[in-house]
Amino acid sequence: MRSILILFMTLSLNACVTDLADLSVPNPFASNPAYTVALTPDIAIELPENPWETAQSLEATQQVTAQWRPQNGQPSTATFLARISAQPGQVRIAVLDDLGRRAMTIDWTLDGLNIVKADWVPDALDPERLLGDIVMTYWPDDVVSDVVDQSMTVEETMGQRTIRTNGDGLVFVTIEKPIRDPWQGVATLRNMKLGYTLTIRSQRLGS
Repeated sequence: MRSILILFMTLSLNACVTDLADLSVPNPFASNPAYTVALTPDIAIELPENPWETAQSLEATQQVTAQWRPQNGQPSTATFLARISAQPGQVRIAVLDDLGRRAMTIDWTLDGLNIVKADWVPDALDPERLLGDIVMTYWPDDVVSDVVDQSMTVEETMGQRTIRTNGDGLVFVTIEKPIRDPWQGVATLRNMKLGYTLTIRSQRLGS
């Protein structure tokens, strides 16, 4: 079953990532590479100007399960598939729903950030926040420490990253991820402030 899922994700998302090169949507952030992602109305992270600083490229597929509780509503769950393609100076993310429909695309380069989101995607699934969550989960500790708001502190232990708000010391986000290779296995992000959880099952392509 796992092999079939990986094959489906690879074939479906290959076409989706290829489409990214043909996007003609204007890029309103091209003049501001250091783009700020709002995590809450009063807390933000500033994405690094260089999306991918390492010389080694990355190709990975992910199955992401998001769980959240709307205000005065029942708990909600959504599952989607993502393909991440990263090379020096560029990160591209294509997201499909479980029916194979393209939900969103994120094209992040040295020149800026371009995001396209389908109109049927729930407001709770914000592509900017998703990108921020991916950076907080997978980017190196020193990068995350640099990008988080000055009101927050990053704590790193074996397989766990905790981001707290200064002053009150309250936990904003907790992240658990594989120790040897975070892109191979299951990572869990719990946003304590906004009350949602992302469970991310990653598979490096070619592994």
